[in-house]
Amino acid sequence: MTSGMTPTLIILVIATTRDPHRQAEALRAALGLTLRGARVEVAVAEPLLTPLARRAADTLRSFGHTIGDPSGAALADALARADRVEVWT
Repeated sequence: MTSGMTPTLIILVIATTRDPHRQAEALRAALGLTLRGARVEVAVAEPLLTPLARRAADTLRSFGHTIGDPSGAALADALARADRVEVWT
């Protein structure tokens, strides 16, 4: 990072919902957070339940954002890195 640059905000989106529409909306919201330059990590209960959720996850991955399991050590590490957390239940 060079002098004068704003540090990148890391936002963790946790989606534990099993409702297919809420899961898709959580992933779409995560994608929207990237539009302002935030670094996004998503902890989502797999499998992804709709084509929209899969497409949003694929897009996030293609831009280098992390999609992972919402439990265990990986979640604890993501929580430690995050500046902000958004939870979808």
